[in-house]
Amino acid sequence: MFAVRLAICCACLLIANLAKGNAQPPLGAELPEQVVSQAPAQADRFPSGLSSYDYPEMSTFGDMSAIDAPRSFVGGAFSETDALSMGLNFNEFPKDYRNGLLITKDRWAVKFGGYVKADLIHDYDPIDSTDFFDPATIPVNALDRTNTRFHARQTRLNLDARWITEAGTPLRFMVEGDFYGQGNTFRLRHAYGEYNRWIVGQTWTTFTHRAALPNTLDNVGDVASIGRRQAQLRYTRKWYDDRWSWSTSVENPNVQPDEFLLQNNLGSARNPMPDFVTRIRYTADRGQIQLAALGRQLAYEPTGQPVRTAPGGGLNGTAFYDIAKRCRTYGGILWGQGIGSYRDLPDYALISTDRGRALDSLAWYSGLTHQWTDKWSTNLTFSEGTVSNLPGQSLDSIHRLRYFAVNLIWQPNPYSFAGAEYLWGSRENYSFDASEANRFMVSFGFLLP
Repeated sequence: MFAVRLAICCACLLIANLAKGNAQPPLGAELPEQVVSQAPAQADRFPSGLSSYDYPEMSTFGDMSAIDAPRSFVGGAFSETDALSMGLNFNEFPKDYRNGLLITKDRWAVKFGGYVKADLIHDYDPIDSTDFFDPATIPVNALDRTNTRFHARQTRLNLDARWITEAGTPLRFMVEGDFYGQGNTFRLRHAYGEYNRWIVGQTWTTFTHRAALPNTLDNVGDVASIGRRQAQLRYTRKWYDDRWSWSTSVENPNVQPDEFLLQNNLGSARNPMPDFVTRIRYTADRGQIQLAALGRQLAYEPTGQPVRTAPGGGLNGTAFYDIAKRCRTYGGILWGQGIGSYRDLPDYALISTDRGRALDSLAWYSGLTHQWTDKWSTNLTFSEGTVSNLPGQSLDSIHRLRYFAVNLIWQPNPYSFAGAEYLWGSRENYSFDASEANRFMVSFGFLLP
């Protein structure tokens, strides 16, 4: 209950700070129809650096000949184009039709986007996730060792296609992948369609808040924010010039039992029902705040025994605020029962041979992004996730994870970047035995213009 009260208090304070005005700059002139590599439109940004929401709704175009311009396909009509970025942002969803290689013709437009990213990694301590920094994979009390790993698996490619229907209603489908599949194979990240407030397919869970995620070179980012993508059916409604939005969804479940049960082949996770998610979000000129709720049914089938079930649910309160034109603070609190798998923690554990229970978890993160100049930026973030372990759990079960990252990123032009990042993490088990890991990485990238 303390976590819920704290989240509510934080939400009230942030709303009071955020709600300070709704004026938006006018939309600039339309761009001509062409195949073009488009740079970010600075005229469409608030003084704080946030993207303007003052885009024309595509359904308002009475003359269909007017929709050939790329600007016509930039839409507040789409719920998955709402990331508000500052500088180079790896968490931002592929941008609206102001970036990428764009082809337009009559009622349709296609944008090809993505980037190449190479990571040069050195670990000073044992950690089993060599391609990304996941403190859950730190082996406790392992012998000392170091490791070097170079890879380019975070490289991403995406295709974003949009049409204007005969009725003037926009329709979109989006596909994106990276190379984190088995053996460096292509892995699906997003594949969904969106039409008239509805999304169906695989994309970010409604429980997440992309614009409030840490901007790290590491692909994990922290141990508290939600960065999960899963298949879903979602409905979104916006009000007051898109300042307020509400979404609800049914999503693919993925129950994660305590790792001791999986490692010893003591049974199998079951998913009897979809996850149910809803969220409310408020956007101001200098920030954004969101509160999301999740309900689910957990199930586990011990070997040779009936299925055990338990209810689960929780809250995720997140926000970011631009304290200055080039400085953003962000953070969030995640609390719930049986929702640990949304953030690298277990959902469920057996406490005897015939009884199981959902695990309580509490996680939080905070950070700061600062744009030193137009070409140099820094992100600093710290996070912690804790599981309330139960009597009967293995002493090797996860109790607490911590994550810290600080970086310096140089972007000499809109199409390339380089950066260095230091990472520290720790894992503490139910037995209170703990180990930590240190990593240094350098990244180089090239963005599709």
